[in-house]
Amino acid sequence: MWIKTGLAALSGLACGSALAVLLVFGPLEIGGTPAGPWNTNLLIGDASASPIVRAAIARRGLLALNRSETVYFNATSDGQGKALRENCSYRVHFERQPDTRWWSLTLYAADDYLAINGDNAHSVTAEDAAASTGNAMSVLIDASRPDAGTHWISSRHAGNFALTLRLYQPGAAISDNPVLATLPVIERLSCGDEA
Repeated sequence: MWIKTGLAALSGLACGSALAVLLVFGPLEIGGTPAGPWNTNLLIGDASASPIVRAAIARRGLLALNRSETVYFNATSDGQGKALRENCSYRVHFERQPDTRWWSLTLYAADDYLAINGDNAHSVTAEDAAASTGNAMSVLIDASRPDAGTHWISSRHAGNFALTLRLYQPGAAISDNPVLATLPVIERLSCGDEA
């Protein structure tokens, strides 16, 4: 009897541990509510977030604030639903600047860290947009440095990557319902492996 109970307990412990490792280190995304190619999880930084959401956020290294402070959007695919890849070139186009006090758009490599490439072009921020004329703005995402004057994020050595858009102190409409935010379009321009 004790042997069966012990084996059942060990089996339950092993299955539970394996499931925990899969949920925390597996392909679980922090996004749960889609808005085009972007995803957001309305519970990021919320006290009512489940342990699974909290673990996934901690694993990604996101120092998550609540929705009234910051809204996070994550994209792993372009507007056509194809994975974001290092050997492709993309244009991220803001039709208008986000209704927020400050924002940033950052590329994270396949390992969820900044791409190690020496280009020092990991993100574009509201300060970069302030230098643009008009309210619209485009960002080139490419492995090669473009001509001067182009807003650029380097994807060199990023593999299959993700983009994170952070909106700090967003307007009330975004804070109340993030999926209604006007988000930038992610357009694939070309891929190195296409003829």
